[in-house]
Amino acid sequence: MLILGEVQTAALRHSGGMSPAIAENALALMAGERVRTSERPISYAVSPKTFTGVDCGIAARSGARVRGVGTLMGRASLTGGRVLQSSAVARVDPIVGGYRRAWSHYLARLGVVEALGRTDLLGIAAEHLAAERHTSTIGMGAFCARLISEVQGSPALDRQPPLRTSRTVLRWAAILDEGADETRIRFTVREEGLRTVRLVLAPADIDDIIELFEDLALHDWLLTALLSVIEQSQIGVEQPAQSVVRLRPAVDHLLHLWMPAARLGDFALSVWEALESRPGLSRQWDVSVRRVRDQMAMAAASVSRPPDKPQLFR
Repeated sequence: MLILGEVQTAALRHSGGMSPAIAENALALMAGERVRTSERPISYAVSPKTFTGVDCGIAARSGARVRGVGTLMGRASLTGGRVLQSSAVARVDPIVGGYRRAWSHYLARLGVVEALGRTDLLGIAAEHLAAERHTSTIGMGAFCARLISEVQGSPALDRQPPLRTSRTVLRWAAILDEGADETRIRFTVREEGLRTVRLVLAPADIDDIIELFEDLALHDWLLTALLSVIEQSQIGVEQPAQSVVRLRPAVDHLLHLWMPAARLGDFALSVWEALESRPGLSRQWDVSVRRVRDQMAMAAASVSRPPDKPQLFR
């Protein structure tokens, strides 16, 4: 089985954190459907699932193109009242010798895209991950961008984000193999804020897989944003006090959000352990946080240090 997905992550265009009531209103993407919220261990709100129909070509690594017809599942979420994410996902089912059916058939299989004709699932996964940032499979990128725009357009937002950071895109492919004796993951950082993940694992709950990749995308964005703030602070060029002024937004709005797999189960924890052994996201985060705090300590020391006594004799 092949599941494809994409997650886009951005700073909420609002000067401060959002209360649960306002977050629920901004994430109410479907009338009559409930927004789920939680406060422990960190505030989190997720919109109801929304779906969109697709009928387009699907590229494979061999160069062949098959027709894909079905629906994408999407949702938006807000973490800590500050980080906004949108997610699109679809299970790809090969239909050998199949033909296009009425939309009622596909609406009965929400979140599934049928690939009509001879289909190479591994080739589709490879092409999905190799595509450029602005060329996503079966319109996932456009679907994610639309969900983010709907939330960012809420009248409850003041359009004054405290951080100027870029949006990141995490594109993933999960290959569910009954013969997989262990979970294998490959995480790649590409240019222009694009990240790709290939995951091979035994059959698992799709919702657990989606939440895993949203959590990974969230923490990759936090690390990327923190590194960007540190670079803009010009440490070693400006005086510590001036650098601290530029670092303060990271302290106020980012540092408290780092909690890998805090809301997830044992499956996600095992994948995070594999990630930490190679890319070492938490190690890089810890080093960056210490650098920020060292600068703040230096600035505080320079302010509290008594002035040098004048020399009466030379």
